[in-house]
Amino acid sequence: MKNILGAISFLTRIPVRSAVNPSDTVKHFPIVGYMAGGLYLLVFWIFGRSVPIVIFAIFITYVFFNAFHFDGLLDTSDSFMSQKGKERKLEIMKMGNSGPMAVFVGVLYMILLFYLMTKVSLIDILISTVGGRYGMVLMAYLSKPARSGLGASIFPVKLKSVLYASIYLIPFIFFPATLLLLLFGLASGLILKVISDHMIDGVTGDVLGAIEEVIQITILFAGNLI
Repeated sequence: MKNILGAISFLTRIPVRSAVNPSDTVKHFPIVGYMAGGLYLLVFWIFGRSVPIVIFAIFITYVFFNAFHFDGLLDTSDSFMSQKGKERKLEIMKMGNSGPMAVFVGVLYMILLFYLMTKVSLIDILISTVGGRYGMVLMAYLSKPARSGLGASIFPVKLKSVLYASIYLIPFIFFPATLLLLLFGLASGLILKVISDHMIDGVTGDVLGAIEEVIQITILFAGNLI
């Protein structure tokens, strides 16, 4: 239980106290995805999916569950879209200032997220939030830290953590189409992981956050097409 609370504390802004090693919480990352997806589903089930409700659901979910990941997406966008070398890219990520590329990507991302949230099924929303967190575990297992810091505290991620995290995907076996969406999402996360390896020789916490956001939007986009 303490490791689950640790995962919630590590990935969200929910005020949960848990003095555990971050590397011990990794296998429970998908449960945070269930919490975020569950919040979407609860709001939409009670109030429907009118424009104001969708905006509200996205806002409240990002405040509590996706703020760090979205910030990682913005910082990664600024870093990777610069023409600088590895060390400068890492400095840009560390500074955390939102440059023009971050604003551009962030606005486009939110517009697309809003549109997809009004179109896809509720089960697609849930697999997108769970799949995004699972993808962080898998990509961290396949990667190495590009620098020291909070993100590096989860390394090394062991195979048993990936296998344990996979247990959280079992409910989706009853929805075969969602497994296809998950594969699309993980493929997009792997692409970003490979790009990160090429640019900064590993991944950072920002990159893992960006991977979560990319997997989420890819699953929603694919769900809208299928």
